[in-house]
Amino acid sequence: MSQQCLKAFEPNSDELLDLLLPQIDDLMLREIASADYGQEIERHLVPLKLFRDERVLPVLDWHPVEVLELIRWSEPEDKNWKPGAEGRYGHFLRAFACAALLRSYEREENRTRWTSFNETAIQLADSVRTLGGELLPAGARFLAWCVGHLTPLDEEGIEGPFMGLALLSLAIQLSTVSDDAIVSLCKWIDGSVSSLLREKQWSATRKMDWLLSTNHHNLKNGRWIELGRELHCWAETQPPSDKATWVALIGRSLAED
Repeated sequence: MSQQCLKAFEPNSDELLDLLLPQIDDLMLREIASADYGQEIERHLVPLKLFRDERVLPVLDWHPVEVLELIRWSEPEDKNWKPGAEGRYGHFLRAFACAALLRSYEREENRTRWTSFNETAIQLADSVRTLGGELLPAGARFLAWCVGHLTPLDEEGIEGPFMGLALLSLAIQLSTVSDDAIVSLCKWIDGSVSSLLREKQWSATRKMDWLLSTNHHNLKNGRWIELGRELHCWAETQPPSDKATWVALIGRSLAED
């Protein structure tokens, strides 16, 4: 996505952390550190505290990446899901874990440790939408930063459209984001997927699967499909416009995967 188009979303890597980190007290941090069946809590706590208190980006080694990823998978709407917690408390834990993982890829040592952004991005977007308030625009600006700074780390070019979709899910909720910016984002997502499928020269059947056919890390594919339905339903409630048409197109393409 061009820097000019991305600029409309005001990319910012720190605002979300400014709002989120003060919400994470020591008890919550210990709960994250204990996510791996309570093993090696103190070793996980050290880099987690440094990140919360001093913004030291952790090296994504076992400590603390294992517990961050486990909390990343948590489902705060499911009272039986462990590890993690229910309700807003659980969404704060999950948002912290997801933001820490994504932000830490800026550290040089972590750039060869990339596995998947899309599963983290959808979990972060869902938690930010649930928590709402100032976290919603801050989350959109954080994901815009991710589109600009993290997707180039993916040599296959798969993760960019997913990051764009996570951004789209928040941006349509914000009156401060212009219609033109939304349309540009949708066009970039659609064009990126089309280019990727042409480049990979996948079969006609696979091309019909649109974006999810490209995804090696697919544990959240069901949630992406749900998001597609949500985007399409949102567009159906809007007055006719290029924005509504493009969001409906992207939502339908994703939901029909």
